[in-house]
Amino acid sequence: MARLVAILMDRKRDDKFRSATPKLLHLCAGRALWQWSYEAARAAGAVEVCFVGDSLAMVHLAEHTQTATTLDEAVKKLGPAQGYLLAYADAALLHPEDLLNVAAEGADAGGPRLPELSDSEMEEGLDAQWHPAFAFIPGAARKVLSGPVGPSLLPAGSKADVSAVEVDPYESSFRVLDRRDLSEAEAHLRNRILDAHMVEGVTFIDPATSFVDAGVKIGKDSIVHPFCFLTGETVVGANCVIGPFARLHDSKVEDGAVVEQSVLEGARVREGAHVGPWSRLRPGADIGEDAHAGSFVEIKNTKLGKGAKAGHLSYLGDAEVGEGANIGAGTITANYDGKAKHRTKIGKKAFIGSGTVLVAPVEVGDAAVTGAGSVVLKGRNVPKGVTVAGVPAEPLKRKKR
Repeated sequence: MARLVAILMDRKRDDKFRSATPKLLHLCAGRALWQWSYEAARAAGAVEVCFVGDSLAMVHLAEHTQTATTLDEAVKKLGPAQGYLLAYADAALLHPEDLLNVAAEGADAGGPRLPELSDSEMEEGLDAQWHPAFAFIPGAARKVLSGPVGPSLLPAGSKADVSAVEVDPYESSFRVLDRRDLSEAEAHLRNRILDAHMVEGVTFIDPATSFVDAGVKIGKDSIVHPFCFLTGETVVGANCVIGPFARLHDSKVEDGAVVEQSVLEGARVREGAHVGPWSRLRPGADIGEDAHAGSFVEIKNTKLGKGAKAGHLSYLGDAEVGEGANIGAGTITANYDGKAKHRTKIGKKAFIGSGTVLVAPVEVGDAAVTGAGSVVLKGRNVPKGVTVAGVPAEPLKRKKR
């Protein structure tokens, strides 16, 4: 096939969402609704795509691809083509393979014989009884309709000489017109997404309670337990264990890591690390190799070094924790002074006692120790190997023998 282009249609009157947000901008399985038909057309070989219509989404779509108010205008913008893929922009369940097959069959069949119809005559046919969501129309066609008319989206009574291809009658005709349709489309798309991951070697203990967005990647031999949400651009490596009850958004989990009953957003969990249960990793959290962030630990914009441990009930914000360090229960980095955020640095193999408050900016040296309940004031850095305790924390004096 020489050159294939696509026209995706959306009309204001088809928007029954009752929302301030245009229909095509609502999310469906992790993508804006318009992206499903767009990606299907591109995957089928369309080198250019143009959205056509009068819906409120057109202004936004113009930032991403070509738009037009009429089909004649769209054809002019797209230029000469051997064929057009004509589809609805809200046809979220289109299979790229179906579009590809339709295009291939259409290319083999040659040009259609179309009667010359006026725009009003075309509009009258928009509610014909059979509504496939797409059709291939060879480039020889001078008229392209803005709706489904007849088996090939052509004017009633016309003949297209395009061979039929076998498609799922439900999925090929499904359109998202209201929020009920959106929910139904999302359920179908999520099943496709899970199926694709399982084919590639991922185990879902209970697919019915697993929710995975279109942009998520999961490595082989990883296991996803029930009630997990993997959203955005999350990447999970091989041999990982996720969940149960985990929510990961725009996060990266490397090979062999475990994340159970925790919430991650914009976080990174490195190889072999363990997170949870009940941890919260906020943007910029970086859990090092074989490190552990345990029960009720919140970490933000902080690097936890290789093998470091924060077992429970701690807040680490704007900090750097060295390799092998131990963070005792109840430790807090007091990173905010009411005006600005400040950083805390904890050295390798440091031992931070339970209930320690580290008032940033402050540093605790390698192998240093803070006693339980210590308050290390800002600027009062703890030197390497020194033990401090008290409020405010002071170096412990050695007893004379």
